[in-house]
Amino acid sequence: MKEELCVHLVPLFNQLSLERQRQVEQLVHHQRIKRGTIVVSPDMDDRLMIVKSGHGRMYQLSEDGEERVQRMLKTGDYVGETWLLGVANHSSYVEMTTDSDICILNRQDFIQLIHHQSEIALKLMAGQAAMIESLRQQTRLMGLPNIEERVVTYLKQLMVDQQSSKVKLPLKLKDLSSYLGTTPETLSRTLAQLEADSKLTRHLRTIQIIHL
Repeated sequence: MKEELCVHLVPLFNQLSLERQRQVEQLVHHQRIKRGTIVVSPDMDDRLMIVKSGHGRMYQLSEDGEERVQRMLKTGDYVGETWLLGVANHSSYVEMTTDSDICILNRQDFIQLIHHQSEIALKLMAGQAAMIESLRQQTRLMGLPNIEERVVTYLKQLMVDQQSSKVKLPLKLKDLSSYLGTTPETLSRTLAQLEADSKLTRHLRTIQIIHL
């Protein structure tokens, strides 16, 4: 029977030899989490959290308490690389949106790990570069002057990422509207107008791009 290693799901670790992966696996703590549970918050910022199975969402809270979605998490995703290296988490939270299995790697164990396995540190830097680029994309979207331009640009990027003119929105409308800096009502109206203009067709979260 094939070993089900939590760390094998994570690009940061899955290129290591099986022996190395087993060594890392011995350091992680497995938890079964109920839907709606907060597993990362500013007072829990000394950990790497891996989604072994399930889904979650990562968001920030503004000073007035408004949620701003940063990422939707699925099996194999992980958060907390910078926190493990000592960067403080001031406003980020992760809430599991389904019953999930997660793995936790604590900072003290991780620091010892990268002291002995430099290849992990190199992969960590590559992962951080990808995360920075994702945040830059969101910043560019937020800089566009109106919501239609943001939606169109976002859909074009999904076409590239999914390599198809038929794309599936990875976020619920509520979370996507937060990501794009608008309200669910405005986002729904914008999508409806694009459909009325024969630029796309939409069924639930599946969108067929006709011409943007």
